[in-house]
Amino acid sequence: MNLANKGMSEVLRSAMKSGGSNKPVLDSSEDTGTELMGADDFTVKDIKLSVAAVIQQWVETDDLDDGETYADRLLALMVGIADENHDGDITDDEQGVLDMALNAAWDYLEAKGASDEDLDVLLNDWDGDVADRVRDLVASVLPEGEDESDSDIDSFAFSAGDQEPAFDAAYKMKMAIRNGKKMRIRKRVSGTVRLSAAQKVGLRKARMKSHSATARMRRAKSMRIRRKSGLK
Repeated sequence: MNLANKGMSEVLRSAMKSGGSNKPVLDSSEDTGTELMGADDFTVKDIKLSVAAVIQQWVETDDLDDGETYADRLLALMVGIADENHDGDITDDEQGVLDMALNAAWDYLEAKGASDEDLDVLLNDWDGDVADRVRDLVASVLPEGEDESDSDIDSFAFSAGDQEPAFDAAYKMKMAIRNGKKMRIRKRVSGTVRLSAAQKVGLRKARMKSHSATARMRRAKSMRIRRKSGLK
């Protein structure tokens, strides 16, 4: 794809194609069994931390590029979670991470009050008008203050559902449900998606929200307090 003659919005939109993969990220308990423990449990939580931080950063965005919509910015930030080397190419493994991230984004935004209808159009079609509406909604309910925002991120990643086996938490975030049930994420990102300078800055800020040394130490302290209180 020649990016030199395309604006960021056109590049992002041309990277989307319908039809999705026929292979869900996580298919069934028969396929995965009890192996989704340990490292996989960590992966699920790490993706959820990144997603919550990215959405908070998206809500704070005030530096859109020319022709860029808030839908384009959210897509770029979500791609950035999976495409860590930022080479613009989404491999199969990175697509799997992105699928999980998009489903986690659905869960996070739904918890903030966004409707399934809006989330379908936003996270599958990346509609700019819907993005504006969802962003305004989330901005109105996000907690104020750095500590409160950090707690919101942690609560999403380490929620009451954290008591469930890792498989259950991951299974709920799979890309598709078979047997005729409706898929949430119906489309996949393909081709080359390169982030602009502003999008990379936004991604770095989101990373600092969830993965800085301060965030990790705060999280470790909170977990120690939970263990001492008999909570796990």
